[in-house]
Amino acid sequence: MIIKPTSARFKRAAARLRQIVNSNEEILRASWIKMTHPCGKGGCKCARGKKYWHTNWYLSQSKDWKQRMKSVPFEYVKALKVKTKTYKEARELLATIGDEYWHEFSRKQKG
Repeated sequence: MIIKPTSARFKRAAARLRQIVNSNEEILRASWIKMTHPCGKGGCKCARGKKYWHTNWYLSQSKDWKQRMKSVPFEYVKALKVKTKTYKEARELLATIGDEYWHEFSRKQKG
């Protein structure tokens, strides 16, 4: 039994996923974390309290069941956010495609 969804939702998701893969869009599997902290320099205003702490962006990723994080310099944040957004979109498209196959398989089983 060959199962292939024919819904418009499936076709849109598959077409967009092919577009991402074939266009060589850069993908980064990671999440963003915004953290504040003092720098440790005695003369810095952050030494006066949490209100003045510095804000930094970090990329977070799990690998081999362990969490890892990397600090991201401000000049790279914008470019890397595009890559993580593309990953999130691709993951959602895969979920949609999987759901459509599941739905089609369930429909074929019934009748």
